[in-house]
Amino acid sequence: SQGTSRVQACSRVFSNANGQAMVVGRTMDLFISDRAALALRPRGVAGGGLIGVQEANPSQWRARYGSAGVLSLGTVLSDGVNERGLNANLLYLGTSHYPESNGNQPALSNARLAEFVLDNFATVEEAIAGLRRVQVVSDRVMNRTWGLHLSLADPSGASAVVEFIDGAMKVKRGRDSLVMTNEPGLNWQLNNLQHYKPFGGDRPLPGDIDPPSRFVRASAYLRTLPKAATAEQAEADLYGVMKNVAVPAGARDYSSGDSEDTWVTLWTTIANLSQGRYGIQLNSSADPVWLTLAKLNWAGGGGMRVLPLEGSGLRGDVSERLNRALQTKTAPTGAV
Repeated sequence: SQGTSRVQACSRVFSNANGQAMVVGRTMDLFISDRAALALRPRGVAGGGLIGVQEANPSQWRARYGSAGVLSLGTVLSDGVNERGLNANLLYLGTSHYPESNGNQPALSNARLAEFVLDNFATVEEAIAGLRRVQVVSDRVMNRTWGLHLSLADPSGASAVVEFIDGAMKVKRGRDSLVMTNEPGLNWQLNNLQHYKPFGGDRPLPGDIDPPSRFVRASAYLRTLPKAATAEQAEADLYGVMKNVAVPAGARDYSSGDSEDTWVTLWTTIANLSQGRYGIQLNSSADPVWLTLAKLNWAGGGGMRVLPLEGSGLRGDVSERLNRALQTKTAPTGAV
């Protein structure tokens, strides 16, 4: 419904053919501040639990791998990468329809999808197999449900998009999974590409900020990226693509489409899976901050370490700052 689509609009692009590094870019667009913070989840940290709904058999675990990423709304790991280089991005898909709960498999909150795969798996294929062993349920955060889909990538160049359509988990791999935005689902988005000139159609590239327009532009510009001379150039080139699908402050959607996912971009991440760098730039700052994964203390134990970003004035490499950040209670439960 339109009511559920007015929540979150994001874009994700995986550049795995630039000749230098496996690099993932992602934007977060939301109708309110998500109170973005960097989070470090050390090995052994408790994971799982449900937030605003109850199930008889909720998933719970201890993290096998350390990970770092962006904590949104104080409880949702919305983006991140683990120490093995597995990357996960949690984006809004208002048309998601999750399987009916049967109690036979542990219930996994859809808001914990990224946390689950980063804590427990080293590759895209391991993560997909793990997701088949749980039952994903629609959770409530901020007293509302959020339809969500998940994208995955790893240093081998493997990629996947996981969606929940008509009560079943659907997985797209390979070239069909390099770009993800929001509704409609991925099958529709891929078919829609055929109408545009870079993909054999007769329409020019769309300039609007709705999910289909962003999907077309991201797909077209990813296709035309040149081979990079360095890994840093590969990151910079992908950042250029992400800026082209980001939503500037005050932007309006003139496409006359049905979607209302046209909220301002709050932040953009660039994850270099080959070299272990993870950067984020807030829309409120011209200065990016980044993490060097090799500097992070994965064996720190205890709870998550959380480093707030909004209004922090942070810039540059903040790996050691995150190592020293205050620990929080893991996986808060209850509505936030």
